[in-house]
Parts: sequence; C-alpha cells; structure tokens
Amino acid sequence: MKPLAALLLFSALGAAAQTCAPPAGLKDEADAASIQQHAVALLPCLASLDPKLRDDIAFEQLSTWARGGRLEPITLLRLRSELIAVLAAEPDAARVHQPFAVLALAELARADRLKPYMTAEQRAELVDRAARFLSGVRDYRGFVAGEGWRHGVAHGADLAMQLAMNDLLNGAQRQALLDAVSRQVLADHRHAYRFGEGQRLARAALQLLLRLAPDAAATQAWLDQLLAPLKEAKAWDETALTDVHNLREFLWPLLAAVLDVKDAAERERLLVPLQQTLRRLP
Repeated sequence: MKPLAALLLFSALGAAAQTCAPPAGLKDEADAASIQQHAVALLPCLASLDPKLRDDIAFEQLSTWARGGRLEPITLLRLRSELIAVLAAEPDAARVHQPFAVLALAELARADRLKPYMTAEQRAELVDRAARFLSGVRDYRGFVAGEGWRHGVAHGADLAMQLAMNDLLNGAQRQALLDAVSRQVLADHRHAYRFGEGQRLARAALQLLLRLAPDAAATQAWLDQLLAPLKEAKAWDETALTDVHNLREFLWPLLAAVLDVKDAAERERLLVPLQQTLRRLP
C-alpha cells in the first residue's frame, strides 16, 4: 500500500474504530484495501459483551487474516498500537477487553516471528507488556455461560509462547516471559484451574526453556521454586490442595510436551529433573 493511500485510509478509520460495527458480509476473498479497513474496524468488537461478536466474529476474522498473510505491515502496526493501548488503560467493567486484546496480540506476534514487521523497540515493548499482563492477571474466570471466555491466563500464555518462538528475542526478554509464566502456575494460591490454563502455560514454558537452554541443575532449581509453597505449607488445607492441583495441571502437560522434543540432548536435559519433580508431588 502506498504511503499516501495508507494515510488517507487510516485517517478515515479514526471515527469508525471507536465503536463496534463489524462490516457486513465479511469475506476472505475481499480486496486488500477493504481487509485493512475491516481489520481496524473490528478492534472495538474485542470489547463486546456479546461473546459471539467478540470471539467468533472479531477475533476469528482477525486471526484468519493475520495467519493468511492478508494484513499489510502498516495495518499490523496499527493493530499492535491500538491493542497495546488497551493493556495500558484501566480494564473495562466486564474485564473481557484486555484478555481478548492479548489473544489478538498473540496473532500479531506470530505474524512478526514469521515475517518481521516490528522494530526492535516495538518488539521489546510488546514483550514487556506481555510479561506484565500475564504476571498481573487476578481474574481467573475461564468460560462463563452466557458471557463466554475471559481466560486471561491462557491468552497471556499464548502471547508468551508466540514471542518465545521469535528468534529475534534475547535471553533477558525470554527470562522475563518465563518468570511471568511461573508466577501464574499456582494461580495466586486461590484458584483451581479447570479450563486448560495449565496446558497453555506449559506450552509457553517449553518454548522458553528450549531457547534459554538451562542445564539440568538450573531446570531443577526452577522446578524446586515452583514446589516451594508446598514445602512451606504447615497443613493440608484448601490452599495447599489447590496448589497441588495446579502443579499437576502444569507439570503433566509439560512432561508430555518434553517427551515430544526431537533433540535427544534437549529432551533429557528437561526430562530428568521434570520426572524427579513429579515423583515428589503428593
């Protein structure tokens, strides 16, 4: 898209992007300029209280276009900027906007790792926002009948995983993401995961561990830190039992994923400490 045409297009979209009004008759075969316009117009729908509009229409269409390579770099950057602004603002009353902004950002991060369009500074800002969001989730609602998904932890883990797989990240950025993942394994010691959150966290953790490449001793130290609250528990109460549940929800999917690692040395480096840790669980 030529710079002048892009400027005129996005100037015209300013007002339309303020309210949720999904374009009628969305089609994947639409012309390129229409797709760019519709993608930005769909952004407010990620805050809709209607789960079908929020998830099935807005997110799914944005994901389809991003994965299909239909979004121009200038559009991807516009979406990135708008969605990061959602994370910087106060959460909406229903607390659906930020989790879906993060899920959409995961698609933008995926596009960037396959064909970079962000600057190093823009990517670093996204890593920082991703780590802060995931670390800070305290609304642990997953699926609520009539309201649909929130799933902040799972969506945050998806963004962390897509960023983890980007070869342009450095070790410090990956460590910040792994720290964020680790903070949510036990769900603040007050919530039992039941909507696959542990599996999504495990997927992100594996991608980070494969690239950080800690030795077996460092991997064991990381796992020991996850188990530390159980050692400190003075009695088997609801909190301790919830922690055990969440550790199982995380560690068993992580083990299954590690067993699928093709490189034998990488697999064994993670497998041995993980097996030892699982044997220590009650």
